Amino acid sequence: MNEGDDFIALDFFAGSGTTAHAILGQNSVDRSHRKFILVQLPEPTGRNDYPTIADICKERVRRVIKKLNDEDAGKLDLEGSEKQDRGFRVFKLAESNFKPWEANGDSDADSLAKQLELHVQHVREGRTAEDLLYEILLKSGFALTTPVEKLSLAGTTVFSVAGGTMLVCLEPEITLETIRAIAEKKPERVVCLDSGFADNDQLKANAVQIFKAKGINSFKTV
Repeated sequence: MNEGDDFIALDFFAGSGTTAHAILGQNSVDRSHRKFILVQLPEPTGRNDYPTIADICKERVRRVIKKLNDEDAGKLDLEGSEKQDRGFRVFKLAESNFKPWEANGDSDADSLAKQLELHVQHVREGRTAEDLLYEILLKSGFALTTPVEKLSLAGTTVFSVAGGTMLVCLEPEITLETIRAIAEKKPERVVCLDSGFADNDQLKANAVQIFKAKGINSFKTV
């Protein structure tokens, strides 16, 4: 790989994705590892299949990647070249996935009771585990490009961040077996959904002690 062939291109006006198309194509030619970040406002197109320019951009990148992968699959690798990682992630700027506590709202008993009721389930409707995960990553100081692996521990889905530095469990129900399985991995940090403990304070207290016994002192619920 020649010097300067491993860089990140930032395109603030991505349009239909020509920058990504060009970089993916050139990487395929010289087997380099150039990366790209595309930014595009969701400008309406008036079409039903691709309602915004951003939708067109995403679909173009998907098709280019599929075409290049299909071409690679039909070739004999005579030089033993490294397989290229052509995955990409799409993020959309939006409000927090968690309902905020209205600190400046009315402080009378009825208003406080209403806020408490809303925060029994404080995750906004329609948000996926991946939505929550990447907000937690940002708030924990990790970049959006941080490697994330999905694990199955004691029958529960757990996200391993940065090679196991942080484990994140966003399941609606957490068991003692899951806590023990997470602790055995000995991450530096653990994050779980508070609602996953289903108001079981004893389970949460046990989790704190189990993690401390394994040298894990950073345990947070969201």
